[in-house]
Amino acid sequence: MPLLANPFPHVMNSLNGPTSPPVSYLVFYSDIINGQMWCPDCRDVEQTVKNTFDGQDKPKAIIYWVGPVSEWRTPKNKARVDWNVQSIPTILRIENGKETARLVEDEILDKKRLETFLQ
Repeated sequence: MPLLANPFPHVMNSLNGPTSPPVSYLVFYSDIINGQMWCPDCRDVEQTVKNTFDGQDKPKAIIYWVGPVSEWRTPKNKARVDWNVQSIPTILRIENGKETARLVEDEILDKKRLETFLQ
């Protein structure tokens, strides 16, 4: 599946749709400001995420943009409230609509952890 960059209400529909694969991934990133993500950690993992999820033979992943810095830092940010995401980047493994695992920040760059997470 390609790496999908859908905004939130379509995210859950895509994760739980009738043609959705049994396992999907939700990637939490900062918004793009002036042509790049404002979060340096998100920029650091971007190529790894693309290599892992962007392609027809890859697992399905959806990008959830957490907003600009000012919105991300509020306790009421939807990613914080709805998904308990406290750091970005974060990747959630979703099975049958429920989180079963997560990788946060530099854990995404750990090749062995990422391989285990994908199994």
